[in-house]
Amino acid sequence: MEQIYKEIERLKQRLAQENLKAVIIPHISPDGDAVGACSAFYTALTKAGIVCHILTCDYFPEYLRWLKNITRSVSFQDKPDVCRRLIAGADLLFMLDHNTVKREGDLEPFVSVFRGDKVIIDHHPDPEEAEYMISDIRVSSTCELLYTVITGIWGREAIDPDMANALYTGINTDTGGLSHNSSRPQTYRVIADLLELGLNKELVHHYLYQMNKLTRLRLIGHALLNKLTVNPDFPLAIIPITLEELEKYNYREGDLEGLVNIPLSVEDICVSIQITQRKERVKLSFRSKGTVPVNEWAKTFFKGGGHLNAAGGQMNLPLEQVIQKINETAPWFFQTYVKR
Repeated sequence: MEQIYKEIERLKQRLAQENLKAVIIPHISPDGDAVGACSAFYTALTKAGIVCHILTCDYFPEYLRWLKNITRSVSFQDKPDVCRRLIAGADLLFMLDHNTVKREGDLEPFVSVFRGDKVIIDHHPDPEEAEYMISDIRVSSTCELLYTVITGIWGREAIDPDMANALYTGINTDTGGLSHNSSRPQTYRVIADLLELGLNKELVHHYLYQMNKLTRLRLIGHALLNKLTVNPDFPLAIIPITLEELEKYNYREGDLEGLVNIPLSVEDICVSIQITQRKERVKLSFRSKGTVPVNEWAKTFFKGGGHLNAAGGQMNLPLEQVIQKINETAPWFFQTYVKR
């Protein structure tokens, strides 16, 4: 932690300069941790007098758009020229909840040539180089780490109730409701402090878990009943979902959140992969139990990465070819990493 505190102090001095402009960028297909971090950090920066914009290569999930500042975000899909201009004109670029520009989708070419200071605030392993690196794989989430960053720069009193709600959203969703990667006492100390600072836990849970649409339940039911398959040779569940099926069930961003975790509730399954066909690419979500490192599978074959038990990837191939590649590489993965 000593190195992290030194980096936070360096960043504090940089942010004390006048007339700064900043952009905040989450990873492609942002989840609760990425969105919560963007919401809270945008507030922190604007309170400090820094002109700031949130940019995303796609869209934020509908179920997270209640978080403060998220509706202010600019999507590359809607305003590519605005995104390019804001990146080019920024002094600082904050990469939240990801550790490489390769996870920024259509924004990657413009971030790669950014001339200002890049700041990575993240909890994934093997981050790429940046002018400011605040990375800790021990924390539950980027939002837990961001709590340390915000309080270290502006003090505990800088966190208002909306920021507390956003930070808790990230902690809660990235740990599956505190069911995994959440055994450090410090995680609960942060949550306790957020409660003292105004966190409305009941409100957050309402938006996260009690705002489903009937179409979402039917899509998930269809996926589990008709699409879920189990590999005959390995403890692997696969859920492929076509673009046509998404359209049939009126899919909205975030409707498939949590689906990939469900097969892991089956005793004999230790890896679950959700493969979702989108207009621009096929997206993959990997989940596992115990010490099975699905991030290695995602990184080696599917242009992705992530955590030991939760990773993502993407491919510019037809859905059937992606499924075929999973089946072809499964023997390598299970023989290399899974003891049976």
